[in-house]
Amino acid sequence: MKPVSVIFLIVSAIMIIVGLLVCSVAMVQANNNDVDLYDMKIEDGQSKAEYDFSEDVFNRIQISVGKCSVNVICGADENKVVINNFSSAGYVCEVQNRSLVIEDTVNILDFTDLAQGNFRFKGFRYYLRDRKITATEKSVTVYITDKFDIKAIDITAEKGSVTVTGYENGTDYNVNVTEGSFKASNINTDSAVKVKIGKGPVELNEVTAKIISIEADEGDIKASASGGEITLYNKKGNILLESMDDLKQFNFNLRAPKATVSLLSLMRNAYYMATDAQLTRFIHATSETGTVKIDEYHKTEEIEDPDAYGTDTGATETEPAETSAL
Repeated sequence: MKPVSVIFLIVSAIMIIVGLLVCSVAMVQANNNDVDLYDMKIEDGQSKAEYDFSEDVFNRIQISVGKCSVNVICGADENKVVINNFSSAGYVCEVQNRSLVIEDTVNILDFTDLAQGNFRFKGFRYYLRDRKITATEKSVTVYITDKFDIKAIDITAEKGSVTVTGYENGTDYNVNVTEGSFKASNINTDSAVKVKIGKGPVELNEVTAKIISIEADEGDIKASASGGEITLYNKKGNILLESMDDLKQFNFNLRAPKATVSLLSLMRNAYYMATDAQLTRFIHATSETGTVKIDEYHKTEEIEDPDAYGTDTGATETEPAETSAL
């Protein structure tokens, strides 16, 4: 090894040791004087960081995480973000170009992140403290007040549960989950709710949107919803849609090639189609391997049995008078 390299390694080692000593002394002095050096608190191996965005202005929320649970709560009392069990430099949480950006894809060894300026070095003291984080279940919770006019909420998660509690506005919802689950409640928007999930269930509770589009590779889809155009598709699983609107307002294209399709008390094998040129609203539902059931929404009723998605193939094919007009 060249002498210059040896000198460089020695100097680097000395700087690291000095840095450790300085950080250790600073941490002891801060504890003695009740001074908080961190925006992250650690207790029993779990970390928690809170960020107040009450003074910021943004109209879009962008969340991109790996193995992590995501919760978005609209109509809250304050604008803040709570991040649990992330390493100190393992995420970005800030407002960029009127967008609240939260992501954990930052990697010091990823030159793309470095080139885009995503890496954040908060200070060497954080790396000493990260060793105390032993919990592995990460989560992000975003609280948004009614006064914010959020144009779009974009969520991408590789693995984990995603929940969204919405409110009445014009927000566009786009959710992509590789493996996990998605649940939305109380959304009322004149825009779109679009969900793609690789493996896991999707549940919509009282969701109203101009366009509702749900696509699942493997997992049941259950929805109480109202929309101008509702499209539900899964490769493996059952579909249950409880319409919050009069079903006579819709055109239908329902397919279940290997099972049954039911619309109210009407039941058919494989498919059912009904179109009326005077109607402008559509319900498309396709399950490649499971059942498709379309019914009316009754708020007081709850279906606890996941197999109760119209699997009774012994039902008759009697079409009621009201349904025949569809």
